[in-house]
Amino acid sequence: MSFKSILKMCVLASSMVMAGSAWTAEMADQIWMGGPVLTMSDSQPAAQAVAVKDGLILDVGTLQAMQAYKGPGTTVIDLQGKALLPGFVDAHSHAFMIGVQAMSANLLSPPDGAVKDIQSLQETLRQWLLEQSKTREVGLILGFGYDDAQLAEQRHPNRHELDAVSESVPIIIIHQSSHIGVLNSKALEMAGISVQTPNPAGGVIRREEGGTQPNGVLEEMAFFSSVASQMGKLTSEQVQALFVAGTDLLKRYGYTTGQEGRATSDTVPLMQAAATAGKIDIDVAVYVDVLQDRDFIARHVSRHYTDGFRVAGAKLTIDGSPQGFTAYRDRPYYRPPEGYRADYRGYAAVTPDQVFESVDWAFKNDIQLLTHANGEAASDLLLAAIKTARDKYGPRDRRAVLIHGQFLRRDQVAAIAALDVFPSLFPMHTFYWGDWHRDRTVGPVNADNISPTGWVREHGLMFSTHHDAPVAFPDSMRVLSATVTRRTRSGDILGPDQRVDVVTALKAMTIWPAFQHFEEKEKGSIEPGKLADFVVLSQDPTSVDPEQLTSLQVVQTIKRGKLIYEQDGALETKRLSQAQTGQMFSRFLNEWQHQASETGSAEHAHGPELLMGALLRGFE
Repeated sequence: MSFKSILKMCVLASSMVMAGSAWTAEMADQIWMGGPVLTMSDSQPAAQAVAVKDGLILDVGTLQAMQAYKGPGTTVIDLQGKALLPGFVDAHSHAFMIGVQAMSANLLSPPDGAVKDIQSLQETLRQWLLEQSKTREVGLILGFGYDDAQLAEQRHPNRHELDAVSESVPIIIIHQSSHIGVLNSKALEMAGISVQTPNPAGGVIRREEGGTQPNGVLEEMAFFSSVASQMGKLTSEQVQALFVAGTDLLKRYGYTTGQEGRATSDTVPLMQAAATAGKIDIDVAVYVDVLQDRDFIARHVSRHYTDGFRVAGAKLTIDGSPQGFTAYRDRPYYRPPEGYRADYRGYAAVTPDQVFESVDWAFKNDIQLLTHANGEAASDLLLAAIKTARDKYGPRDRRAVLIHGQFLRRDQVAAIAALDVFPSLFPMHTFYWGDWHRDRTVGPVNADNISPTGWVREHGLMFSTHHDAPVAFPDSMRVLSATVTRRTRSGDILGPDQRVDVVTALKAMTIWPAFQHFEEKEKGSIEPGKLADFVVLSQDPTSVDPEQLTSLQVVQTIKRGKLIYEQDGALETKRLSQAQTGQMFSRFLNEWQHQASETGSAEHAHGPELLMGALLRGFE
């Protein structure tokens, strides 16, 4: 018998077996193929194709295996060489405030904006005022994202410089950290802040040099209360619109699960109403301020989503912003702001009693607690409270989360491991504020160890990474790049020993934050039975130069098998008829025979995989 005859018999037998399998296998709604599939599953890290049925992953594996699930109604999605990954799980951000960012004047510095100095900040505000017809209806000029660390003047603007934009309309500009803001004179007046106003607990009203007149810069609780007095004028429809805008921005960066990391009992019903009305495309886990309404949290907390929305737990905030010098440190800042004493080390936004009481309540009631702690002293306070509560109520699977931990010491990482605390770190700081931390906040030695992902991995711990939007833009590829390269704006590598590989960094955006949210059985990896939550990237992040990770683009975002975001003309879908399948069989056979005759090997080019590739993709 000739070699060609043997080949034909083998292919015919293979096709008959596969045809028989197709009669018995469950038919898929979709089959994704034609590009690398990065599953984030240790048992099967990579695959060639994925079958989806009713919004769930039916199976994952080779092209040949997935062909068994192809029926007349199956949609075949050709990735065209692009990479398929699990949808990103947002470990920490503020979906509502992202909406505020989306609807405010963009005061970010390059590469995310154009503000480089106070003059360009003023011009941006003026231009926004001219373009926003609704400004007069709302009665407020709002700007977001200025960063004194990136301004040429290396300082915050003051009320006089905002008055130069408008004296009659109140102006509030929000620092990129969201922990500091500046108000013009009109806004200060409307907020009731004057020479006689004392600093509130957990906040500071900065004064003009040599006097008591407020200069417009407000820190922490002084700022939050002033913003609340203005934002409280929004209608319920406007609040819902902000929330929807925030989730829309998240999905553009591949996030299929978002977070509102510090809600109130007043805003939760409004966000829930938007979800119930079908206005959001992604899941959103909400954490309510533990100091605001514990009874509300206890009544509404749930592990299950309703219309893509759930109250997931409680949020505690111990200190402020490291780049804004309001993080609570265990030592003085390296170069504190002008006018501050040399022993200045920030401050806590809450009392020790409030920390211990909040942690005790959460542990007693088995409610997940996310805690914002940036400075070493803030983390010391949190870890002490967790140890006390854990000793009192016993070790259970509560997954208490430390958010940020910018200035963690090595011994604190060991304590995190011992106490089963889940660290959610912020490596994007290495890009946005790495130079600032090196030169101003902690100095060149300690700056190398901000966001210490390397130390965390030394202890074998999972961790998640986040963007904390609107503190930083919710750019998933910037998160990935910063975690892998730790490259600063100036090009410095901040803490090379703290870098991790690309796969580890991807796990910190997918399966590990899914675990953080108690959702690892439903999300975070591409495995049978899990939700068909995917993101399609322009290239395989494991195969590009790590320095080029920020150039990768989110091509599609898929939630439960449904396309919720797509670049224009991103991918091609095909429904293949039986006739087309037969034609492709014939084309593939001719191609395979030609290749085999040239090489003398029937295994040329991984025959079975090439066969399935031809069946699903077709030769054009």
